[in-house]
Amino acid sequence: MKRILIISIAALFLLGCSQKHRTDALTTPNARLDSNGAVYVALPADGAFGSKIYAGSGRAVAIATTAAVAKHTNRVETATRSESDEQMFVAAKSMGARYVMQPQILHWEDRSTEWSGRPDRITIKIVVWDVESRKDIASTIARASSKWATFGGDHPEDLLPQTVEDFVKVLY
Repeated sequence: MKRILIISIAALFLLGCSQKHRTDALTTPNARLDSNGAVYVALPADGAFGSKIYAGSGRAVAIATTAAVAKHTNRVETATRSESDEQMFVAAKSMGARYVMQPQILHWEDRSTEWSGRPDRITIKIVVWDVESRKDIASTIARASSKWATFGGDHPEDLLPQTVEDFVKVLY
């Protein structure tokens, strides 16, 4: 009986320690992206939850997107500032990019999970554009939440790598 109780507690603990990721592909490209095509990653505005703005969250999303794309192509460049769509396409064209990845933070929630039991949550939208035609060729809305038992130190940006990589893998 004691053994079953210990196994049950261990299983419950491990289930509480897993991150949850969900990627909802809205559109996927008809063909895979060309790994020889350069990619320009736009810099999204910082995320917010209620009235709190999370400074640097936009940069964190752009860096995670760049890192995921860099696994599939040799030429990827990240914007240094937030830009209008027109500015984004001009910058991408000037670097010789074939594609633009335009991430957007839809939800960014940093909670003190270790004492509140509320997980960190993010929702990111990513649109992939063809630079020449300026048509969107793929998009997704990806959601993730942190594990329940964090023991401190987890943040929404820790959810980004897997969340972004899941979508980028589908593209190449």
